[in-house]
Amino acid sequence: MKGSNIANEIEIRGEIFLTTNDFITLNKKLNEKEKFSNPRNAAAGALRLLDPAITDSRKLGIFIYTVGFLDNNFCKTHFELQQILASLRFPINEHNRLCSNFEDTIAIIEEWRQKKNNLAYEVDGLVIQLNSLAYRKKLGNTSKSPRWAVAYKYEAEQVETEILEIVCQVGRTGSITPVAYLDPVFVSGSTVSRATLHNEDEIKRKDIRVGDRVVIEKAGEIIPKVVRVIDPAGKRKSPFKMPSVCPECQTKIFRPEGEAAWRCVNATCPAQLKERLKHFASRKAMDIDHMGPAVIEQLVESDRIKNFSDLYTLKQDEVAGLERLAEKSAQNLIDAIEKSKKAGLARLLFGLGVRYVGQRAASILAETFRSIKALRETPYEDMESVMEIGPVIAESLKSFLDQKANVKDIEKLSSMGVVVEEKGAARKEGALTGKQFVLTGTLSEFSRDEAKDKIELLGGRVTSSVSTKTDYVVAGKDAGSKLAKAKKLKITVLEEKEFQKLIESD
Repeated sequence: MKGSNIANEIEIRGEIFLTTNDFITLNKKLNEKEKFSNPRNAAAGALRLLDPAITDSRKLGIFIYTVGFLDNNFCKTHFELQQILASLRFPINEHNRLCSNFEDTIAIIEEWRQKKNNLAYEVDGLVIQLNSLAYRKKLGNTSKSPRWAVAYKYEAEQVETEILEIVCQVGRTGSITPVAYLDPVFVSGSTVSRATLHNEDEIKRKDIRVGDRVVIEKAGEIIPKVVRVIDPAGKRKSPFKMPSVCPECQTKIFRPEGEAAWRCVNATCPAQLKERLKHFASRKAMDIDHMGPAVIEQLVESDRIKNFSDLYTLKQDEVAGLERLAEKSAQNLIDAIEKSKKAGLARLLFGLGVRYVGQRAASILAETFRSIKALRETPYEDMESVMEIGPVIAESLKSFLDQKANVKDIEKLSSMGVVVEEKGAARKEGALTGKQFVLTGTLSEFSRDEAKDKIELLGGRVTSSVSTKTDYVVAGKDAGSKLAKAKKLKITVLEEKEFQKLIESD
């Protein structure tokens, strides 16, 4: 733009969208399990795909709202900025309006209450922003949102329909969610044929049954939900009952105390397998390099992998046959799988994906009990009494280890050389017991995870932020604000050589 202050490089910010028609066309090409529940999920999912050709086929649109870096002399108002972006051929929303007072703003809100239903894409409200960029800068932001903008949400449109069937679906974390299949009805810009019922308690509270006439709406104009049952007349069908076993793998399900959701804890459940494998192979778990989402998807969909132990039966020649894996890449993957056998009990426990068993809990359990066998044989009362474990983690782990399929897979892992037991007696105390560490900067001799493992092995604990409870801050190269805060709080700062001396002195 001639005579402007626009830099050679400019960061633009906007919002992607998928039109209603393109969303419907996309879903028609997918099978029932692959269908997206709304255009927002379909658009967001397209950006995470590895294949750019598939992303391109989604026909995404975008509206540019602002720029990331703005010279104060560039322009003074948001409306002016939008006009400049449009002149540079960036796509902006043609329905932007400049209001001179509060009454004009209210009038716009009322005008679009119905007009929004005629748009080619779904919206649930309007965003009202301060026009002056100087005033925006003065008002600033909270930790979650700007003080100079507010989202006005319209009331959700409600329609009547009939519940044809209630089925249970298994989420990636094993939660069992009841879903209502509906007599298809048009609401808020699209045809809805199913709605989440959330959980057993919600169904009982609203007394929802198959055959009922119900009122539905889209929560936030996006997610269909059942609002209420219309006053029933005549004989109704029996109340809904949750299944006793997982609908995918037939494993007995359980409901943790104090929670609303029933869960399947079978690690080999097909509905959960892909996500569990991603977690199992992740850097902080078994650290299997080259085991990305695309590889996992192909292995699961071809039925080559049905549980964790199947990973350790893979051969180089069959892996080389996967899409995007040449012979060298395939060998690298096989080598990474072989290396992961020695990851250790703590990483294995974390990698198994037991609910509530995070890295810290996994380290404590491995250090205290030393083997999967000991964990299985330990009474619940003894496990929950361990410092930092407690009843919730103990119940979840015991439930996981009570499942025959899980035990069988762990036994297979052991037979293939995966470490399921730590050598030596349990360490009751270490040189760093009770000490709290924070790591900052880049260490030259080992990674952050390796440093954390060494600290926890000696009984210490690693946290992410510096506080008065912090005992040591380990500062590597290019340490930043955490180092400055440590000095301000007069916390002991260890350089890498001092840290090595400390952990080797045990």
